[in-house]
Amino acid sequence: MKMKNPLLIAVTVILFFASCSEWEQPVPIPDSGNIKSERVILIEEFTGASCTNCPAGSAELKAILDKYPDNVVVVGLHSKFLSAPVDPADPNLYTDDAENIEIFLGRGAKPEAAFNRNLFTHNRNIRISRPDTWNNFVEKELLATHQADLRIAMDYDSLSRKMNMTLTAIARQDIDEAVHAHAVVTESDISITQLSLTGKIPNYIQEHVLRKALTPVGGIKIADSMKKGESISKSFEFTLPAQDNNLWVAENCAAVGFISLGESKKYVLQAAEAKLIK
Repeated sequence: MKMKNPLLIAVTVILFFASCSEWEQPVPIPDSGNIKSERVILIEEFTGASCTNCPAGSAELKAILDKYPDNVVVVGLHSKFLSAPVDPADPNLYTDDAENIEIFLGRGAKPEAAFNRNLFTHNRNIRISRPDTWNNFVEKELLATHQADLRIAMDYDSLSRKMNMTLTAIARQDIDEAVHAHAVVTESDISITQLSLTGKIPNYIQEHVLRKALTPVGGIKIADSMKKGESISKSFEFTLPAQDNNLWVAENCAAVGFISLGESKKYVLQAAEAKLIK
């Protein structure tokens, strides 16, 4: 029996991979193991109910959360693109706040994700496609300089449905530029119909969905600069709307805070998350 032509085999493999969409191309990702870090990374996921590839992106984020449960905070952004409900009876998870963040970070495809709003070297965009590479960007941020800590304190009254969150930023080194604070409310365990590559997925659970931003997209300035060891606190109040269908369920909501270097640089220094009801 004659051996197959090695050149023909190589060409066939190349053509096979070329037929995949860009983010689906298999890429060998080295597993460096869990990185020990005190950094907490903000991941903003661009997703939607009508996005057939988005379940794969969400699955990748779940794997990252499982790997780094204490080092990652996720916010799911349902902007206009591909966010229309698949079933008319489903809630529409689109928000103007998600759309504003998409404009702020740049338009793109879905699924995509931003990691601390960082424009990484050799990348043209803050938003990263190809979920199979997302773990790499998380680990790059975990290894980056830890400039500040962020503490989050939560008080929630179940009768009035009023929440009060306090963010405290503590500089771990001198920060010679403005620091901005951001606060948002997310909700998980939202059951909808989701499109996928194999069709409709009933009772699909959406997690970490942005429900309300309590600050402008660029945040609010809390300091022109910070000295090592200096701490600054900022409080935010919000009253949850009445529970509607399977939305605004207080037990499923969380407060997310993060601090950044402001609108021009966008870069997020540290994030934090607290459930409204533990």
